[in-house]
Amino acid sequence: MALRCAVEILPSSGERSGRAFFREPLISDETLIAEVAPSTQPELFCHRHQTDQLMVLRGGIELIVLQNRRLQRIRLREDEPTWVRIPPFVPHGAINRGSVPAIVVNAVLRHRPSDGRDYLPRPVPAALAAAWAELHGDQASRLADTSAC
Repeated sequence: MALRCAVEILPSSGERSGRAFFREPLISDETLIAEVAPSTQPELFCHRHQTDQLMVLRGGIELIVLQNRRLQRIRLREDEPTWVRIPPFVPHGAINRGSVPAIVVNAVLRHRPSDGRDYLPRPVPAALAAAWAELHGDQASRLADTSAC
């Protein structure tokens, strides 16, 4: 699969069989299930050698991506099954405004061995503090100046 530079939003199809609904999986090298705790802390992650392919299985999150020098919000909810594909070097994070943890599946595509820095949360860069505060209602003064990747 060729690397893409932009975040993609892919509708999820599926089929009902009795009480079960089966969704089509995405091709991946590794499948992870994550629990996203309720929080509005501003953290971003930036993977150098992997593409994240995310879908919410339970609850909802606001996925924040830093693309083209702009923060963008993508709402993901269990009742609107959608895959979001995030290519390498696109800083991103998740906010769970709910009262219970959200469950997210990540169908990871690995392009090279992972880099330890990929899993260290990074504060939102100070230059984007105002945009982050507008998206999330957070206090801009809490944000540290650091590079996203």
